[in-house]
Amino acid sequence: MNSNLANQLLASIMKWDAQTLASERAALEFMGSMKYDGYDRYMPGMRFMSSLVQWLNDIDEADRDEAFKFIKERLVFISSTQMNYLVDLLYDSKIRPSLLDMATSETGMRSYMRSNAKVRERFEIEKRSSLVIGLSDGAHTDILRRSAQFNNEQVLTNYYPDGKKLKDMLEALRKDEKLKGIENPYFHRVFLIDDFTASGKSFIRFDNEDGKYHGKLKKIIDELCTIGYPERGQKVEHLSYLLKPDLDEIQIDILFCIATEKAITNIKTALDAYLAVKDTPRKVTYTIHVVQVLEDKLSDDIKADKNLVDVLKKEKHFVKEAVLSKSYSVGKDDNPWLGFDECALPVVLAHNTPNNSLPIIWQDAERFHGLFPRISRH
Repeated sequence: MNSNLANQLLASIMKWDAQTLASERAALEFMGSMKYDGYDRYMPGMRFMSSLVQWLNDIDEADRDEAFKFIKERLVFISSTQMNYLVDLLYDSKIRPSLLDMATSETGMRSYMRSNAKVRERFEIEKRSSLVIGLSDGAHTDILRRSAQFNNEQVLTNYYPDGKKLKDMLEALRKDEKLKGIENPYFHRVFLIDDFTASGKSFIRFDNEDGKYHGKLKKIIDELCTIGYPERGQKVEHLSYLLKPDLDEIQIDILFCIATEKAITNIKTALDAYLAVKDTPRKVTYTIHVVQVLEDKLSDDIKADKNLVDVLKKEKHFVKEAVLSKSYSVGKDDNPWLGFDECALPVVLAHNTPNNSLPIIWQDAERFHGLFPRISRH
């Protein structure tokens, strides 16, 4: 759809006169060219303006002004450039300082002596001995690896590698010149990376139906705490193969580019509860790091806006069959038009729209087309 046709249709749908169209068009075209046109899930030839026209046309005429106001004033769009910058900051602002703290402590130096030669030498050892694991296909471990100059054989793009990969990683670690003089080295610190979390439910949660904990963090902790002895002929199949067999304590750093306050609280609460009941010979300690925190106010303001909520929950604007699923029911769903676990987020990521965002943004059905249609990962 060319821009002139899109402008004409937009003016017709919104009942704008020429003056209003002229003033609104400039802002919309600027938003599109700067960010929104780069949404990865648009079909070939689709752009923000054409998607906006279609989306507004699917909304009741009486609600279009409210819907347009929401997009113009409240939408939070994280572009690929912004996300890549946040990934870079993961190392500079979170990982590197943590490794420096450890190196300073290990060498017995005071905190202000980080530039000391002994600290720098120990820092390189700590950095190379760190295991970096991506928690999803959006973790951008490739960007982090290049930005931080991590070795290829210390970064996992997923948390379920095969035994051969684990063997190769440990063999590469032991051949690295940075660890020369260290007898039989292992990885001893774990960094878990992901780009975004809104509810924290996919990372760790307690299921009342089966009375068990589930989630990525639970699986990884179980893997790391599985004691095995491959040198005695046992099969290599757990992440714990990369750790020293008699290691008493595991330090896990959980890092997010973007996270809501709600997700941070949920993860801490559920993870503390799980670690309290888990029977393991290894003590697990963890720290959560977030580069960009989304305050609860972002969603609280939406929930408090009665006019907007009325638009969101209207039957015409909420297509149950396009939204509700087995995975969706894992979270709170009394008000499913507020998104997964009722997070009520106005957030769009350039590579996909999270289901924690308002369904009116991302649901894609025959009778209602989302402004930023989402591809489900489940």
